[in-house]
Amino acid sequence: MKLILIDGGPASGKNTLGELVVSKLKNFGEKAILLDLDFYVEGYNPKWIWDSSEQKEKDQLNARKNIVRDIEKYLLENFIVIVIGERFLTINDVEKFLFELKTKYPIYLYHLNTPFSLREKRLRERGPHSLIDLERDQEDRDKIVNWPGIIYENTHTPDIDASNLMSLIQDNKGRIFT
Repeated sequence: MKLILIDGGPASGKNTLGELVVSKLKNFGEKAILLDLDFYVEGYNPKWIWDSSEQKEKDQLNARKNIVRDIEKYLLENFIVIVIGERFLTINDVEKFLFELKTKYPIYLYHLNTPFSLREKRLRERGPHSLIDLERDQEDRDKIVNWPGIIYENTHTPDIDASNLMSLIQDNKGRIFT
């Protein structure tokens, strides 16, 4: 059982890479699942527009509790669980997110480092999204000095990046907790 956290800014390739890694794990006979926090938030508010900051905080907290519950459930069923959608910039971010896990599992963290210009291009291709502030996200990421886990340069084709990430996982690189 492994818990794999994939962090990256908007349009860094988290969904694409996560889906490809799950597919590769399944091809190796592993039980694997991709859980996206955004999906859980959309269960409370599909439009991502709240009437109040209090309701936004409440919905996002409930979404986090639900995804952590499902992480635990799938790990107990011997799945390799890949999680995206949360910002894991520091160890504190990881600990805060996973605080309610009852059992300790090996946890791996991979940060996708995708050039800003490529992220901008991908975001333009998706169409306008008023809730994404790419510049602010990049500024936050540029402030981090000591990244926990592994920084992965996500600059190749999706298949090559997925294979490279699989190699890191298989070699137990990026482990941050037991």
